[in-house]
Amino acid sequence: VLDRLNTAMLAQRAPRYLTAVQATFRTTPAGAAGRLCLAGHPPALIRRADGRVQQVGAPGTLLGTMPTVRLTDVRFRLTPGDLLLLYTDGACEARPDPRSPLPRRPIFDEDALALALADTRGMDAADTNARIAEVLAGHHGGWASDDTALLSLRVPPNP
Repeated sequence: VLDRLNTAMLAQRAPRYLTAVQATFRTTPAGAAGRLCLAGHPPALIRRADGRVQQVGAPGTLLGTMPTVRLTDVRFRLTPGDLLLLYTDGACEARPDPRSPLPRRPIFDEDALALALADTRGMDAADTNARIAEVLAGHHGGWASDDTALLSLRVPPNP
């Protein structure tokens, strides 16, 4: 699908490029199985039920710039209580307002995002997104240097 999108963008002489992620899921007796394909998009994060966080996805070529792209499907599994987080680069490259009189802070990077995600252990998808958005806003003081989108999917824990 992403390869076809790249071909269409080139055929239409799209004036811009695109980063994208494609995820497919199926339920299993143990939770969910999925595939993830990244086209210039940041890797996904999985928060396991015990709070551990791991990256998933293989770097791929952004779309709309070259006739041949390198894209890889990566398989993953989610078990009860696990959560998959997809996010845009505004969540892993958050910077404080450069006009702020406060002391400079480092960029809110992928490691900081993984730590923030780990701190949401046990939260459902909506609460996880809200908490991460709150942490990001606290870091950049309400000034977003780039678009920020968060999308989470959680397999319900066992009763």
